[in-house]
Amino acid sequence: MAKRLSDGNTKATFVPVVNVLSAPTVAELTAAGIVACEEHITADGLNIAIEQGAVEGDTLASTQTYQGPGRTQASIELTYFRDTITSGDRMWSVMTNGTEGFFIVRRGVAYDTAYAAGQKIAIYTVTCGEPRELAPEAETYDRAMVNLYPSGRYLREATVAA
Repeated sequence: MAKRLSDGNTKATFVPVVNVLSAPTVAELTAAGIVACEEHITADGLNIAIEQGAVEGDTLASTQTYQGPGRTQASIELTYFRDTITSGDRMWSVMTNGTEGFFIVRRGVAYDTAYAAGQKIAIYTVTCGEPRELAPEAETYDRAMVNLYPSGRYLREATVAA
């Protein structure tokens, strides 16, 4: 079995505009307003969880409890390093409270490989929460955290278009 290596093989991008959720274009994923996040998010700082509710299926005649899969909700929390240069601190300065956009995650391809047509990505429609600085600690860099709130549909497997 060939296992997919995660080290250096995750790209994460905040994108302001995507016209077709299932097929974002290379131009949209590389436009001037994007925020390339992968070199700032800490090694354990990309936390995406999918919660799912349960639909109750009991009737008056039921003698057992039945359930089915219900609605899902994405929860995204990013922990990242602050940059000493303002132009490099775009996660802090762009992904501010109330900023709407799309969070893109591509796995299994070297992070420095450019987006290309045919690549599989996860795409989440989000609104940024208030970024918060984390408490200082010995032997670490300044870090911050931001929650991305689901504000529209998400697809765990979309395909990049030309």
